[in-house]
Amino acid sequence: MSEPIFKITGLTKVYRSGEVEVHALRGVDLEIAAAEFLVLLGPSGSGKSTFVNIVGGLDAPTDGQIFFRGEELTGMGDRGLTRFRREHVGFVFQFYNLVPSLTARENVALVTEIAREPMDPGEALEIAGLAADRHDHFPAQLSGGEQQRVAIGRAIAKRPEVLLCDEPTGALDSKTGIRVLEALATVNEEIGTTTLVITHNIAIGRMADRVIHFHDGNVARIDENAAREPASAITW
Repeated sequence: MSEPIFKITGLTKVYRSGEVEVHALRGVDLEIAAAEFLVLLGPSGSGKSTFVNIVGGLDAPTDGQIFFRGEELTGMGDRGLTRFRREHVGFVFQFYNLVPSLTARENVALVTEIAREPMDPGEALEIAGLAADRHDHFPAQLSGGEQQRVAIGRAIAKRPEVLLCDEPTGALDSKTGIRVLEALATVNEEIGTTTLVITHNIAIGRMADRVIHFHDGNVARIDENAAREPASAITW
């Protein structure tokens, strides 16, 4: 593996409610290479989303360290984490969170207006796989898969080094989900964005460089694929 973009050691997260403690992460160690495509698998409550939220600067760990290109994220204040997210990270969630009163192009433009070296919104939507004749449609005029491609376009328009995806195909049928996965693979290959995809679908792991299996707050095992399969070869 090349020089890691992330180096994570002893990552621990404990949620407390009164006297009750929930250990979401239990000392996770992991290195992630630049431009890697990772799939995170595991049952609900295994720590996948907590891990991604901390890596993306949305949450802080209870203990442990995260280094991004040699800079320690853990211990950063809110201002530092906000800068990290704005400059380096794109997020794609199961639900699209588009502004209904804006067109696809305008939803993406919201991000490009605050980015340092943004793509043209139309270019971002093209990479994400949305047909050009749909760029000026409103979310209500788009299918679920098209809306997710807008969300991907919005996430990549600022040219993030990291793309974090939490169940991006969870609300989609298998055919539409494959198209969304193809879009994520295209982003990874064309832009070189380090991509982490949370999913419950074991088959999606075949398109990854590595599959990280979470269980009870730990990395239970890591599978490395000799070659990545295209999304079109995946069957649900």
